Amino acid sequence: MMVVGKAMSNGYPMAAVIGKGNIMDAAQTSFISSTYWTERIGPTAALATIRKMQDKNVPAHLDYIGEMISRGWEKLAKDHLLNIEILPPNALTTFTFNYENAQELKTLFTQEMLKRGYLASSSVYVSYSHTKEIVEDYLNAVDEVFNIIAQGIKENKIFDLLEGPVAHSGFQRLT
Repeated sequence: MMVVGKAMSNGYPMAAVIGKGNIMDAAQTSFISSTYWTERIGPTAALATIRKMQDKNVPAHLDYIGEMISRGWEKLAKDHLLNIEILPPNALTTFTFNYENAQELKTLFTQEMLKRGYLASSSVYVSYSHTKEIVEDYLNAVDEVFNIIAQGIKENKIFDLLEGPVAHSGFQRLT
């Protein structure tokens, strides 16, 4: 028995187990499990997803939307005199507050974005369903929240603006 792999015409590999009849018949009396086993839906769905991603050029869209969000954060932070750092990749764009109380600021950001209908943190996992209009609405909410944060920093009132505890970071809450 051996595993044979062949690149299909679309460039994606598929594999098969082949062998002499009497050896292959032994598989009938044993349990064999593998990545694909006898299920065809998974590989079919994977290939359909890959084709759609290629047809729609999903990576380029994710990069475009992520760049739009990143540049929006950058502009708004500059407008409100906030010190943030933006981290790549665009498809998972992230910003950090460059302050000693960064976790409090991040908690306040999440709290205030939630009030505006966004379950948001300082990272965005970009999706193909995100549009320019969605990003513009999101950035309008960020503008309001960055204004609150800037005022809180200026007046040294960040902790007073929090309506709950400061969010845990990492796995602290588990130890």
